Amino acid sequence: MIQIAQGEWIADLGARVCRNISNGIIVGFQGKGNAPLGKIHYMPMKLLEQWAQKPDGYLLIQKTVMDAEEVFLRAHFENKIEVDAILY
Repeated sequence: MIQIAQGEWIADLGARVCRNISNGIIVGFQGKGNAPLGKIHYMPMKLLEQWAQKPDGYLLIQKTVMDAEEVFLRAHFENKIEVDAILY
């Protein structure tokens, strides 16, 4: 299990998820290769209700997934570089 923390996010490469420690959102990643796609796996109901009432609630969710994707991909590539350096 490889975990890398960045800001409020913790990327868990083994579980293929990013967890936000401040709001409890968990974004899971599907797909293989260099472009895994993020999808919200868990979001606290209270936060979902708050965001649903806002006119830009959809954009908040979209930004959250994009932030998680950025952290996960950075962790994925940093790990790949380290593994490649060890192997070669």
